[in-house]
Amino acid sequence: MPEGAGLFGPLASLFKGRRGWLVLAALGFVLVALRGATLLFDHSLHSIDGAMQTWFAADNFADGAKLGEEFQSYLGITMILALLPGFMAFGETLWASTVSAYAMVMAGCFAGAYAIIWMLKPVAQKRRWMWALLLIFLFYYVGALMANVIGLPYPATFDPGVSLRPLRGALPFFVLPVFVWALRCILATERARPALVFGLTAGAGLLWSNDAGIPLVIASCIGLGAGLFRDVWLLAKSLVLFALGVAVSAGAVLLLVTHGEPGGWLQYNFIDVPSDQYWYFAPWNREARVLGITDLPSIFMQGQLLSTFSLIVLTASVIIAIARRLAGRGSISRTSAFIFVGSSVVGTALIPQIGGHIGSEYNAITFVLGLCAPLIVFQNALFARIKPLLRLSPRLAVPVLAGVAGAGMIAADGMHFAQTASSTNRTVYAEKLGFYVTPQMAEDLAAIKRFSAELERRGFPRDRRLLSVYTSALDVAAGTKSPAPVGSIIHALGEQNRIDYIEALTGRAVAVTTIAPDYTGWAGWNERANWTFFENLRDLYRPIARNDQHVLWIRSDDASIKEDANCEVSDWGFASFELTITSPRSGIASVFIEREGFDAEPRTALLTVTEDSPFTRAATTPQWSDFPRYGIANARQVEVSAPVEAGEKTRLTLEVLDGSAIGWAECFARVYEPVDYAALPSLSEGIDQLIKEAGQ
Repeated sequence: MPEGAGLFGPLASLFKGRRGWLVLAALGFVLVALRGATLLFDHSLHSIDGAMQTWFAADNFADGAKLGEEFQSYLGITMILALLPGFMAFGETLWASTVSAYAMVMAGCFAGAYAIIWMLKPVAQKRRWMWALLLIFLFYYVGALMANVIGLPYPATFDPGVSLRPLRGALPFFVLPVFVWALRCILATERARPALVFGLTAGAGLLWSNDAGIPLVIASCIGLGAGLFRDVWLLAKSLVLFALGVAVSAGAVLLLVTHGEPGGWLQYNFIDVPSDQYWYFAPWNREARVLGITDLPSIFMQGQLLSTFSLIVLTASVIIAIARRLAGRGSISRTSAFIFVGSSVVGTALIPQIGGHIGSEYNAITFVLGLCAPLIVFQNALFARIKPLLRLSPRLAVPVLAGVAGAGMIAADGMHFAQTASSTNRTVYAEKLGFYVTPQMAEDLAAIKRFSAELERRGFPRDRRLLSVYTSALDVAAGTKSPAPVGSIIHALGEQNRIDYIEALTGRAVAVTTIAPDYTGWAGWNERANWTFFENLRDLYRPIARNDQHVLWIRSDDASIKEDANCEVSDWGFASFELTITSPRSGIASVFIEREGFDAEPRTALLTVTEDSPFTRAATTPQWSDFPRYGIANARQVEVSAPVEAGEKTRLTLEVLDGSAIGWAECFARVYEPVDYAALPSLSEGIDQLIKEAGQ
């Protein structure tokens, strides 16, 4: 009889030991509560932080907005839907979205740790939860502490981070119980129907996020193949029913959230985003790009030590596990389960690097599973060698160590909360945000709320009052809705979406917030990479106030002052040329470039601009990743910006990364007068003055 025979036996064996599960659940609840309490006094307010885009997507889903038309979710669908119960239960605040993300990431980490222990057959069922707890303590607390002491970048974290990457990597562990149940039932009954249920689950996972959902479905097929390859007919039927389940589940969810019209989301998700993100986001050096199959090894050779090493080990272990299964070796369900989760996690790490840029941040999700993978693959030989040592250990050693580990985790997070709460300067509770802020920030939030109320009094609806280049705490406090379908300009990907975003500026928004250039160097990249938007902003709006992070602009009838400048094209090459801009006055040059005879067909023809200006020459530290280079659309007509100083030359080198023809060009330049951001009044002063003038 195949292992785990019976309909409910497979699931019961996976989750056997209710007491252990209750302990893990209780521990997770306490840790989430402590981290949530810490966030009350230490929540990030950086608008370029990933927490803001999480809130933007969750808020729109919670409102029942039409995905693909009223808003776009760069973070996926079901991954955000999974956050909604906590988000809505805690008041739909910024704090609620972040705590929900923390809870889901922690659940994924706990699920991953338990899955690793479950795949180690020699571990007694009653002690799995104890070993899982020890594994969590070792990787997420002890390892992090040791790495911090020696100054080594460490991948394992409960922090949702930018774009919820840890949660993307957790997807296969959430789906694993259904995979094991389906595989064991198919083996026990020799019927393929359980594959339909597995397909329904994987279909929801397909919409988790692009880089996690697609690898999950592929890994599901590989995992089923590893378990059922000896019965080709049964495997074929299982794959057909699995595919049917995926189609039904994914289709139903997609139709639900798009209100029956998925075209807009499909266009954005599978055409607009892939076509732009590979050239839009940093870095732009040749070594960080996969332009062909020969560049694939670079993914395994670059990046931070621990995350890259774990990716290599996990990939090799999955290949070995597949070979062992084809040779008829290893437990059918456990080895197939490892192949399923391992190939899914590896795929989730590789896809964004192949489609975008090589980066250790993607490999981080492989860390825990990768370091444990050899133990899973070679468990029989390894446990045979250490069995005598295990027999010598006291029976209570593991329970005692597990208890100490659990207490240690609670103590560590409790101490962090106590230190944060006792040393904070955040003393004012911001109800809209759901956490405490400084008195100055509270004043800014109150000011933007007054501004929104004034616009409401004038009859402007929520979706016309404020367009933010990055969604921020100001948007949350103002109670506004973005006039654009994306939460930040960096997600307006695809030519039509960029046009629509600019139209939201020119035709709908009353006010705009941008990142202050002296707050972060990334504001400089943002302006250069999206200059057409910022050029229209300067033509149609004027800045009236600022805080430490943001600048508030309102519509203005006063035309921007700009003068012609000299722009010359020189140093022609097959794949590059140079622009030299000179001007009798200082400011920001708007450079219009028109080309002929260029080749933009290859996806690898990534067009970059390297700036040599008074600004870059004066910079003492890199202002953004790969500074002073950035990517632009490889189009016939493009506009870029460059700082100029009277009597100095600004040079822009345009180069096609793969050596494709750049063509010949002509350029024209105009110079905008510089904005003295430091002289702007505070948000409260500027907004109150505006309201006063409007009332006169």
